[in-house]
Amino acid sequence: MLAGALLVMLLWHSPAAAQSVSGVRGFNGGVAPLFNLAGPGNLYVDNQGTQGFIYNFGNNFESYNFRNPTTGQAWSGAMMTLGPQLSVGLIQGANQVGSPVVFPPVPRDVGPLPLIQSGLLDEIP
Repeated sequence: MLAGALLVMLLWHSPAAAQSVSGVRGFNGGVAPLFNLAGPGNLYVDNQGTQGFIYNFGNNFESYNFRNPTTGQAWSGAMMTLGPQLSVGLIQGANQVGSPVVFPPVPRDVGPLPLIQSGLLDEIP
């Protein structure tokens, strides 16, 4: 009976024990929460509406998917990293401990495309 009660308590509290949150620099320049989910995933949410997931399957590869429902901007991709992103220890060759998560930059806004003028095709009225 006692073992069953302990098992129920362990299963009841295990999802919360596997998650943590840390403050990171947000895309808007402020501070945003980064939720470290159970497994290789991280959830990013900021007060400008941007939200997304970062998956890190090791210390040298990361995939990401972000979207801002307010502006409609979305970006996704993957990148190779150099292991945990910390401080001067990486340059000095010291052993690194920490998070290997790297935040990708927000895509740049590009201007409108110029009009295409061609003598091969007739103008579309």
